[in-house]
Amino acid sequence: MIYNNLNNFGYLMDSLPKDLFNSLIEECETSEKNNPERVTGLTARNITKHRSLVRNNKNLFNYVKNLIDKYNEVWPGLHNIAIFSNSLPFKFDVPWINYQKKGEYIPNHTHDGVYSYSIWIKIPTPSQFEFIYTNIMGGIYTQTIHLTSKDEGKIILFPSKLPHVVYPFNDSNETRLSISGNLIFDTSKVVD
Repeated sequence: MIYNNLNNFGYLMDSLPKDLFNSLIEECETSEKNNPERVTGLTARNITKHRSLVRNNKNLFNYVKNLIDKYNEVWPGLHNIAIFSNSLPFKFDVPWINYQKKGEYIPNHTHDGVYSYSIWIKIPTPSQFEFIYTNIMGGIYTQTIHLTSKDEGKIILFPSKLPHVVYPFNDSNETRLSISGNLIFDTSKVVD
């Protein structure tokens, strides 16, 4: 008799280096007034506002590239989607800062790209980040990550098409800050 689990992908969580985290905090504190607004398919009333990350992109990209190598050691093959004739390098899509205020939320959604990440910068009150997915029988499952101020400076890397939601909070007037972004295939060097 043979038993065999079907493979699936997971998520990786790590803590940012202190210098990168501090630099991201500094940009988050000024970007609500200075950085370009980012309009997405999620832009609407009672949904978190977004601003593009500008100054820390290169250092963040270098860090995230290393996380992808670690991710692929455990869950290899996510980037091998077999629709291109050749392997393509990754391109770091412009990250964005999420400003979640009391009563606001980020509805269930997926991202563009192959890999996505979220970084928790400021968590003024306990919050929930949740993945929602189906099993092979169509059953809906959730993986809830309960966040507190102890999770500030942590990053999570996951498949871009993994649906997720960030629930609202109502017990603080402070703003919850996070940074999100995607790694996409770079087709700029593809010749017709």
